[in-house]
Amino acid sequence: MNKPIILLILKALEGRGAERMVTTLAAAYLEIEYSVHVLCLESTRDMRLDSRVHYHVVAYNQPLLETEIEQAAAYKKVAARIDDYVLSHVGAPELILANIYKVNWIMAYSNLPNIVNVLHTAVSRQFQEKLATMPAQTMAHLKMVYGAHPCSCVSDGARQDLLALIGNVNKTTTIYNPCDVSQIQQLANEPFSIQRFGLNDKGYIIHVASFDAMKGHRELLQAYAKTERKLPLVLVGKGRLEDEIKQLAIELRIEHKVYFVGFYANPYPLIANAALLVMTSKYEGFGYVIVEAQALGVPVISTDCPFGPKELLPQKNLIAVGDIQGLAALINKALDNTEPFITPLNQQLLPTQIAQQYLDFMLLTKKLVNDS
Repeated sequence: MNKPIILLILKALEGRGAERMVTTLAAAYLEIEYSVHVLCLESTRDMRLDSRVHYHVVAYNQPLLETEIEQAAAYKKVAARIDDYVLSHVGAPELILANIYKVNWIMAYSNLPNIVNVLHTAVSRQFQEKLATMPAQTMAHLKMVYGAHPCSCVSDGARQDLLALIGNVNKTTTIYNPCDVSQIQQLANEPFSIQRFGLNDKGYIIHVASFDAMKGHRELLQAYAKTERKLPLVLVGKGRLEDEIKQLAIELRIEHKVYFVGFYANPYPLIANAALLVMTSKYEGFGYVIVEAQALGVPVISTDCPFGPKELLPQKNLIAVGDIQGLAALINKALDNTEPFITPLNQQLLPTQIAQQYLDFMLLTKKLVNDS
């Protein structure tokens, strides 16, 4: 008997939160006896994928076109290619999870059934500039993209943001990102010598994020420069702003205390051995690194950014976005006594439970359509 099919679509297996969600969820669906397929638009593979998962690439990595009309025409062709490929190489999925905006837009033109858009961030923040300069056009576009299929948001704040922005144009729900505690703990135990960076176990602060403006590296370094600097700061990740942040460390005269260690597909040994994890995002859909630190028993503090951290952490672990002095004080406080900043993981985030929530949501939306 053939197993039912799950298809997860995303741009590429890069090392960010959406991609970690996809790889974790893929493994969970294997566990509950599904045939699991991951389809990408690009062949980049920074993330590990279970060998039992079927991996596909329907290539489309072209730069954005000048106008929305031109881009829509290109994306319609990509959607048709994806449809043809899925029907001929994958089969008929019981559930298709379309991750991130680019894929959401492309799959708005798909004729495949059982598609759910997964929103990993707050749409109003993602489109803040376009909403300010072209509000009517942008709103119409977003209603088209997110009205095409039911939408699941990775935090309730992100869902409320979507509803406030474009209204109830389709069925929506909140399904948090899964956290595979046992796998994270297993990966954290893989051989890794932190000493090669001149660091000691539990002897550093860690920040894990791509070097992007929304991740708040600039504010983090400004705050760190105001702390007692008892421990060095380790920055894990890569991205277009890395050189700029390195220059800022020099300008703040803290370059000898800030370690740029690059991107790791498995950052968990680094996280597990940190004295404190700090997240300084200006906005998030969820805040994956928070729950990963919780899974490893590592103290966490975070900016109280829209829209995920306040759903994952108590108020004492949070500081307002942009409060440089407050962040510096909170870092000092957490390092003086880390124990109060260790918070338990919500057991509802276990992968098989999250996997079932997506299946239940798809069944509910189909029932609503049939009843209407």
